[in-house]
Amino acid sequence: MQKQFKEFRSKPAATWFTLILLFVLFASFEAFITSCASRSSPSGGEKDTLAPQLDTSFPPNQTIHFKSPSIRLKFEEYVDLKSPQQQIRISPLLPDDLEIIGKGKEVLIKGLDSLKENTTYIISFGAALADFTEGNVNKDFKYVFSTGSYIDSLELKGRLHDAYTGEAEKDMLVVLYATDRKSTRDSLLYKVRPEYYAFSNELGEFKMTNMRSGKYLLAAFADKESDFKLNANAVKMAFWTDTIDLQPDSVYAYQLFSYDPTPKFRYINARHGALGDITFNFSAPMDSAFKVEVLDAPQDSGFFKLGTERDTLYYRFRFKRDSLNFKINYDTLFVDSVISIRLREYDEPKLKISAPVKEFRKNDTVFIYSNLVIAKWNIDSTAFYTPKDTLKRLPLRDSAREKRWFYAPPHQSGFSLMFNKGAAEYSASNRLKDSLWFSFELKSGEDLGTLAFNVSADSALPYILQILKEDDSPYRLIPFTDSTTVVFKNELPQKFKAFLIRDLNADGKWTTGNFLEGQQPEIRIPYTEELEIRANWELDLDWRYRSESINNP
Repeated sequence: MQKQFKEFRSKPAATWFTLILLFVLFASFEAFITSCASRSSPSGGEKDTLAPQLDTSFPPNQTIHFKSPSIRLKFEEYVDLKSPQQQIRISPLLPDDLEIIGKGKEVLIKGLDSLKENTTYIISFGAALADFTEGNVNKDFKYVFSTGSYIDSLELKGRLHDAYTGEAEKDMLVVLYATDRKSTRDSLLYKVRPEYYAFSNELGEFKMTNMRSGKYLLAAFADKESDFKLNANAVKMAFWTDTIDLQPDSVYAYQLFSYDPTPKFRYINARHGALGDITFNFSAPMDSAFKVEVLDAPQDSGFFKLGTERDTLYYRFRFKRDSLNFKINYDTLFVDSVISIRLREYDEPKLKISAPVKEFRKNDTVFIYSNLVIAKWNIDSTAFYTPKDTLKRLPLRDSAREKRWFYAPPHQSGFSLMFNKGAAEYSASNRLKDSLWFSFELKSGEDLGTLAFNVSADSALPYILQILKEDDSPYRLIPFTDSTTVVFKNELPQKFKAFLIRDLNADGKWTTGNFLEGQQPEIRIPYTEELEIRANWELDLDWRYRSESINNP
């Protein structure tokens, strides 16, 4: 072994140089081959901004008398299919989903064994077709073919907006059903898949092409299960009231208005979500037939409070327990059922008092707010300062909101409030910890402004003028026909929002739609100009609105 080692060490330097040179050449060649085999963007030149374009297809696009079980598409560059099962769709729909296979520059579509006779089909790629290097998407690519002797060419387009907010509806499924089906109009959306469909874009626009003539039902809904069926009564939807008759040489454009249907009332659940607060949740405003009663609470230690939207009921309490039992009753759904709610441990928050609005007029109510329901005020720890006097004057409880307190008008001057430590208490161990000082300023004369808002509309229709404050809190709701004038007299400077509601059922409030009854949602139209009251200004504004029927394309 020692001899062999010596012989190895004694090899000439030239031999070592030759071996190293061969190694370097081999490594460089391998790196060159690897770089050539990798698909990547060139280091120089302009960036590729073009989406993949079709080179050839078999059968060719726009084929008639189509009989092939598959379609092979070849593009001009390597393609990357993004979510093909969700993006690539065929219309009219088939009983089973398409099988999509992408490889290199080619896309193979299989699953065409159940095509109908004399029918035009459109395969839309959505946002699935992107080039491999830069990800440029061809959103307009479609493959069209017909099993009959011609390609259907009728088109239908439209827009879809929320009836109440006016916002465009994105990614909502818009559908057409042939009305010659055996299924009734009421059951079409729930039981069968549509003949034609499209999805609305970010502007609420939709378009269907290559359709055959005939009579159809037009609707739209949020397809939450991705099965092209309306799966629940409370899903957001829209529909066209009348049957649509598609005929050649006509243009069809429709405006649809979406709405959230009123769900049937049902009790959902109850939970202890905050300190001293159990919330009962319902699917709709609380039915008067629903009854709930606490069973094992100390007497006069809690109370029930209905939420402002009437779809929640609160039980407020001030004692500690591991759990509470309630008896609930709602006609025949459940009779005297008892539910037990386990109470969670919550850290008691520090009592706080706030006064967000510091300016008022002579006849305004001045509000202060607390984060907890105040059990008691200590009048000796409070002071009410006016320019002339110092008074002992406590705020009054607001019966509508138990965490809001107020000082009633009229007010003769501005004033300040001093709440010293212990001025208010939630419990014996949770009193106001820090002294607070609030100053309120009385505004009058040149500090205020006046605005006359004159609104006119179609005299034959009932309307509602809805005015909101800038934070969307309600200000006024005025039913009228023909015209009305709202006078904001001697108001604090502020901005408002105004809307017109087509009060189709003349009930004085906005009403949602009902597909089964053929009732469209009432349309809410925004006033798009500035509606602002400025100090020491008197303004006159006019809004003349002329409606357009929602049932005419």
